[in-house]
Amino acid sequence: MKKTIIVLIVVLFLGSIASGAAVYNIPIDSKEYLGAKVEYKRNFILNPSLEIELPEKGYGIVTASILLPNGSLMELGTFSGQDKIKISYSQLTKAMKLWGSYLKSAKLDSRAVSASLLLLGTLRDENNNVQYFIKAVPINVGEVLDKRSIQVKLPRGSSKILYTKNQIEGKLKSIELQKIKGNSISATTENWPPSFDYDQCYWKCDRWTGSCYQVCLVWKLEQVIVSKSNTIIPLVALQVTGDTSKINGITVTTMYRQRTTQSLELIFSAAAAVQKGGSSSSTEAEIIGTSYSINTEDLTIPESHITIWGSEISNPSVIGAGIKGTVVLAKYRLYWWDGLVYQKLNDVAYVILGKPDEEDMSLQKFVEHGWPSQYGGIGERTMWFIHSYWEPTIHESQQGGLTKLDVDFVSSTNTIPLFSASAAVLGTLDYNNIEIAPFIMAMGVGFNTDSTQFSLIHLNLQLKEEYKNQYVDGTFYSSKVKFPYKDNKYSLAGMYGDVYIHSSGSLPPCDPRTGICPTSDDLTGQ
Repeated sequence: MKKTIIVLIVVLFLGSIASGAAVYNIPIDSKEYLGAKVEYKRNFILNPSLEIELPEKGYGIVTASILLPNGSLMELGTFSGQDKIKISYSQLTKAMKLWGSYLKSAKLDSRAVSASLLLLGTLRDENNNVQYFIKAVPINVGEVLDKRSIQVKLPRGSSKILYTKNQIEGKLKSIELQKIKGNSISATTENWPPSFDYDQCYWKCDRWTGSCYQVCLVWKLEQVIVSKSNTIIPLVALQVTGDTSKINGITVTTMYRQRTTQSLELIFSAAAAVQKGGSSSSTEAEIIGTSYSINTEDLTIPESHITIWGSEISNPSVIGAGIKGTVVLAKYRLYWWDGLVYQKLNDVAYVILGKPDEEDMSLQKFVEHGWPSQYGGIGERTMWFIHSYWEPTIHESQQGGLTKLDVDFVSSTNTIPLFSASAAVLGTLDYNNIEIAPFIMAMGVGFNTDSTQFSLIHLNLQLKEEYKNQYVDGTFYSSKVKFPYKDNKYSLAGMYGDVYIHSSGSLPPCDPRTGICPTSDDLTGQ
């Protein structure tokens, strides 16, 4: 009887391993970031793994990269699979060891920070259409260093059709594969190149020889257009005009830590734009997920503020505040690939990622005298971008000064808390490709919560005591591009605006978008 029981236990034990060893892979933490779910599991028997569940059923191919502390992108490789894809855990560990060393020098716990896993994928769906997806998912540094298994579930329905079945059939006829140059197309997994035991990709047949082979569509990093570290990422930028001598001071405050909530995270949301066929007229833009998150309890400062005194400001000026950080703008291109040779296509994707400087997240102020300009300082370039590509959404006139919280934008504009403190980064990057600027030159910054109670930025402009009865006009902006999230579309919003201090005998500045200048009949509230 004992022998029977022992044999039965062994059979059950081996059977559980063969079926995935669910008993020995226990979930210990699960979080959601802009629709993507990340689950960490404790391993007892199996080696750790990183598994990506695709947004649709079908055969997928994913190029994976990790954002490193210095702003570079480390490519993990190209991976493939049916419905799910496994990413090389050893490659992931190499990247996270670099993060671990960096965070140790910054005196931060490795569990406090989650770095971006950037995924660009193609998917052959059940109708033989080609879909694409671009997602940035934060992966916790400490969990990887502790060898936890990770399961990422990309949000269902988040992929978009790139080519229909008929379009693919037409493109297959024009393929002229070329010899690969060096290792410009890399692959790092046991699942690649595909075995082609069944129709995983697309058949290409030579009409002269009759020989057939399969080709796949793969995204590949073509160029890191610009990577800026230790630069200012503006969170607040204001064009200030009128009688600036009446200003006592302008204070900007950031509130990172929230003592009332456990495990609240400050996150940076990544954005991307895809140009089908390389044409700006067919550009699709979206917030692709989270490029970085940090637990607010582990930040070294509970609050940071700067004050710009009225004596520092002239008419006109661009003033504001931001945090030091790193911003990366990368360009990916689509290729036909049979595992050995490839053909470049015209479809491109631009991706922007950002992260703060963990060692110093205090606010940095800037005061730049003059009008917004594409060729000015960080603040002037930021406001030039805002004027060119965003739209005015809030108009206010307050007596004695102007006070705004970023959560005001949640109730007064079509946005959500995660996007309410967006960072316009064109000024930081100084990148002048106007065709893609409207779509991706901003990042969402906020707390990982759907609640509106958490404010990140507070703006307070106060006039001098003797002018407390006079008015200050403010116009604030949000992005024209609407980004899909949870079946709705939202604008990025931020503390970017035009501020006019009423003065006798002078008019507010002309509208930077229309060129229309106000007349004396337009003045109110003086």
